[in-house]
Amino acid sequence: MKKIIVIIVAFVVVIGAVIGIGMTKKSANASRSVIKIGGVFDTSGDASAYGEAEQKGANFAVKRINAAGGIKVNGKTYTVEMINKDSKSDNTEAAAVTTRLINNDKVNAIVGPVTTAATQAAIPAATKGQTPMMSPTAGADSITVQKDGKVQPYVFRAQFKNSYLGTKMAQFADDQVKAKNVVIFQDNSSDYGTGITAAFKKAYKGHVVDTLSYQAGDKDFQAMLTKIKDQKFDAIVINGYYTEAGTILKQARDMGINVPVIGPDGLGDPKLAEIAGNQNTSNVYYAAHFSTQAPATDAATPFVTAYKKAYGEAPSQFTALAYDAVYMIKQAIEDEKSVDRAKITTGLAHIKNFDGVTGKMTMDAFHNPQKSIVMVGVTDGKDTTAMVVK
Repeated sequence: MKKIIVIIVAFVVVIGAVIGIGMTKKSANASRSVIKIGGVFDTSGDASAYGEAEQKGANFAVKRINAAGGIKVNGKTYTVEMINKDSKSDNTEAAAVTTRLINNDKVNAIVGPVTTAATQAAIPAATKGQTPMMSPTAGADSITVQKDGKVQPYVFRAQFKNSYLGTKMAQFADDQVKAKNVVIFQDNSSDYGTGITAAFKKAYKGHVVDTLSYQAGDKDFQAMLTKIKDQKFDAIVINGYYTEAGTILKQARDMGINVPVIGPDGLGDPKLAEIAGNQNTSNVYYAAHFSTQAPATDAATPFVTAYKKAYGEAPSQFTALAYDAVYMIKQAIEDEKSVDRAKITTGLAHIKNFDGVTGKMTMDAFHNPQKSIVMVGVTDGKDTTAMVVK
């Protein structure tokens, strides 16, 4: 009888210990403080080069924040968790994954989407979910403005808007390239290409000889180049992305058109030279958000050094923009002393003198960062010069 009682008591003790351990684990998990940031990045499809770079930048920022002790709010320490979704270079998918991140994953904020069109598609989801959304690279002026002219309350960007970009490119064409006459190629399938072109034309002091429009995915530009080949112009401006710009560049050089080529940040990817060929990628200038050859802040060089050490490669400007986007969210949380979505939104709207890798930034009334621009020169497919344009 005593033996049976001892066995029963031992069994109860073991069960109690197991339950206690379970309760302890449950309690620990419940008290674990996590800030969730959703990433909407095109890691497949036509925009994957940008999406992959931005995802790396966001992940690197989170890694460094956590390594430094996380984010402290009112005496409480939070670990940051990055939850990334592939929007597949598809606008419908961008809207869908944004909705899932907000409703299912309960993220505190979102970094992305990558492109203007995808961001526009995701705005309704962010607005309905009252969740701040910081796009690293959506450039269209319209993404932060509602139809009635009021600011989109939950939409922010880390890069400069297209009208600013086009204006500074025109300034560079006038003052540095000394181009009196230019031919413009524009991607007519997005606000990115047409918006930059409109701003360029408005600010440019010279003469626009011709404006040639193409669609994303076009591969044959021979007819357009033949049309302008014998006209008088000092530079070509390509307002679009590297995929088509690389082909235009190759076909132009093959036809003996060797004038300088000026483009926006969409040309700032190593794949431009892969498509055009290194031998054809000289006398090319593209707008960039940062360069260690002309650092806008003291944060640029240490960032590049740390990133190279971690990943064995240099970060792109898109990597840097996503990195800054995450750190601006961190800044907003710390400034507002809250992880609440509404408070983070308020904090982002009041970002001031933020020392980012891509420049010292202050958010304007329409959630656009005010900062300088860098024009990078390319020779034989390699970035060789950089100049800050203020």
